Amino acid sequence: MNRKQRRAQEKHGPAPIAPGAAASIPKMLTEAFQHHQAGRLSEAAQLYQQILGLDPRHADSLHLLGNVAYSVGRHDLAVDLINQAIAVNAKVAMYHCTLGNAQKELGRLDDAISCWRRALALKPDYPEAHSNLGLVLREQGRIDEAVAHCRKAIALRADFPEAHNNLGSAVQAQGRLDDAAAAFRQAIALRPDYTEAHSNLGIVQQDLGRPDEARASHLRAQETRPGSLRYSCNAQLFMPIIADSTEAIAVSRKRYEAGIGALTDSPPFLDVSIKDVNPRSFYLAYHNVDNRPVMEALHRLFRAKVGGLTFTAPHLAGWQSPAVRGRRVRVGFLSEFLVGHTVGNLNQGFIEHLDRDRFDVVLIHTAHAKRDALSNILDRLADTSLTLPHSLEAQQQAVAAAELDVLIYPDIGMAPSTYFLAYARLAPVQAVMWGHPDTTGLDSIDYFVSSKSIEPDNAQDVYTERLIRLDRLNCYYTPPQAPTDILSRAELGLPETGILYGCPQSLFKFHPDFDAVLAAIALGDPTGRIVLIAGDNASWAEQIRARWQKTDPILLERTLFLPRMPRDRFVMMLAHIDILLDPIHFGSGNTLYEAMVGGTPVITWPGQFMRGRIVAGAYRQMGIADAPIAPRIEDYAPLALALGRDPDRREALRQSLRSAAGRDLFMDMSAVRGIEAFLDAAVAAAGRGERLPTDWHPDLQAGQSPEGGSRETGGPHAG
Repeated sequence: MNRKQRRAQEKHGPAPIAPGAAASIPKMLTEAFQHHQAGRLSEAAQLYQQILGLDPRHADSLHLLGNVAYSVGRHDLAVDLINQAIAVNAKVAMYHCTLGNAQKELGRLDDAISCWRRALALKPDYPEAHSNLGLVLREQGRIDEAVAHCRKAIALRADFPEAHNNLGSAVQAQGRLDDAAAAFRQAIALRPDYTEAHSNLGIVQQDLGRPDEARASHLRAQETRPGSLRYSCNAQLFMPIIADSTEAIAVSRKRYEAGIGALTDSPPFLDVSIKDVNPRSFYLAYHNVDNRPVMEALHRLFRAKVGGLTFTAPHLAGWQSPAVRGRRVRVGFLSEFLVGHTVGNLNQGFIEHLDRDRFDVVLIHTAHAKRDALSNILDRLADTSLTLPHSLEAQQQAVAAAELDVLIYPDIGMAPSTYFLAYARLAPVQAVMWGHPDTTGLDSIDYFVSSKSIEPDNAQDVYTERLIRLDRLNCYYTPPQAPTDILSRAELGLPETGILYGCPQSLFKFHPDFDAVLAAIALGDPTGRIVLIAGDNASWAEQIRARWQKTDPILLERTLFLPRMPRDRFVMMLAHIDILLDPIHFGSGNTLYEAMVGGTPVITWPGQFMRGRIVAGAYRQMGIADAPIAPRIEDYAPLALALGRDPDRREALRQSLRSAAGRDLFMDMSAVRGIEAFLDAAVAAAGRGERLPTDWHPDLQAGQSPEGGSRETGGPHAG
């Protein structure tokens, strides 16, 4: 029904149907449905429209035409048409179920759930509605409900591959990876060419530490959908999470780089939607390798293959510096992790304390960002906050509508949605911070904001972005309240005697080179224990243990894996740790700040990249003269053991660190002033069509370049 027909119907009511015309509708509907089932959507749509020309209130045709709209990605139109069908006949469960599918694709998950619940109210034994509910409840984190609905769908129809696939995703979220793999295999047994199930099986096999099986599943998914960018990326950009050895890292990286080359040289993809595409570049940062070449190659791949990534916000065409117009600088912070997460913790102070006489702060959450207590606090601290829609195009438009002067990504590389959005030019100045401490490889990001205390002299070489080295660590960190009643060692699951060496970090930080260091500590202190965190994925600890079984079996006896714990309990645990061990190559960030609440000493060895130098940089900022910094990797274990044998030095260091952190690390307004100086200078440079020079320093006056400095021109659209 077109708009003119609908207005006429609203004014005069439905026109009577001629008897001959009414008699022809069943035959037309049968023919249309045959086209529909055969995938001839255009022919089906034409016949549905002809039926609606004869009977504008033909509910089945409205519903099926909505189905066609859904199939071609016109989800708003699908919602409109199916709602019209429901207005004619609200008693058909299928209409509500299909409407829920369209609402889900638009990101309206609560509306989708309501639709499926209405379908079940009409038809309680409706397996599709149960399965769909399971899928979306899992996305909302309501895992037990999701599992129950998926099992109900399977009980109603055991040969329902989508229900088995959705059950696999739900139990995977519970950490039951073997059960998830079994569910995905059952879905594949029912439908051997089920692309999604092959892909999901590949992901869970990767989590289980079975890289060969994982890659085989991804290759099978690619075979079933060869024109899909998503499944081709899964197959070609494969990266194990826990490395078995340094040699295995080299092999994986070589294969990853070859995958980029194969995708770059491939014919154009038929489906270039970046929804659910994950380049898995996150794990590259843990390999102790310069990632600039591979990240730039990855950028060139996606820039060439996905035209929708290239976008320029309309307000940039006539943009002028805020100083010209006498207004505040409008700064956006965009991340999926502006919640109770390291990124949220490390950026809360900037969001709160940027000078509101000069800066207008906009908080931007991605579509998949969770909501929690900290995200609500951050929303209140910002001048404006918004949550992005689901589609890339709508996200670009939403950020563009904010008309930002500066867009800051606290992290790029941790969430695919943020990575792909960062390809767009959404503000005259675009910068990334150290939430994921590695270059993005993107020509659309102007600056990487870091600190001179943690960057080596040649650091610019490993960044695509212009490196900004501020005087202070770029963090205003409010420490958690020190617990007054600390649980005992035993209550926290810790040994009651012996020195405790703690390394409570994500296990993918444990580079194989670190194993020998840990083993030397274990050998040197027979009564001590090394305390680790198992994490949400139990298989990662199993993979680490399997690696140690081959190389350093003593670690199987001397390490203790604790489960993940709430933040207050984690801080209590840190208070009992005698010595913290900073992982080599990719060290501590948030854990360092939490450790300094109680002054727990952290042994560190500064690596070749910033991501392994943060603890040493913090010691320098705090002015700790006798900081436990190993000059060579060979000195790491002896330094830890010596400190373990010296309780007096440990206590003196603890007191010194606690005092210095309160003075020079926590709630550092100098860090805020440094960010403000950078923002002012970067916006002023953009107003002149320039970028800041490589050796820019906050002490420089706007418009001045020191002797030997470089300045790049090209206006606010320059990459």
